[in-house]
Amino acid sequence: MANPHRLTTDQVLELIKSETGTELSATTFRGYVTRGQAPAPVEKIGRTPLWKRSEIIEWANNRPGQGARTDLRQSRRRRTD
Repeated sequence: MANPHRLTTDQVLELIKSETGTELSATTFRGYVTRGQAPAPVEKIGRTPLWKRSEIIEWANNRPGQGARTDLRQSRRRRTD
C-alpha cells in the first residue's frame, strides 16, 4: 500500500496549485529541486521520486514570489543623505 504522505511529481504540482494557486510545470519544479531551491525527494520507488507532503506544503507557502532574486546579497553600504 502506498504511503499517503509521499507524493509523486504530479501530486506535488497539484498540491502546490491547491495551496498557493500557482501552477508550476514539471520541468520548472525539477529545476528547482536540481538547484536545491525545492525540497529533495525523500525516497524513490523504482525511478519515481517521492516527496514528503509536509515539506512540500511548507516550501510552497514560504517560497519567494515570482521575480524575487534570492541569489543577490544585501548591500552593506549605507546611504548618506
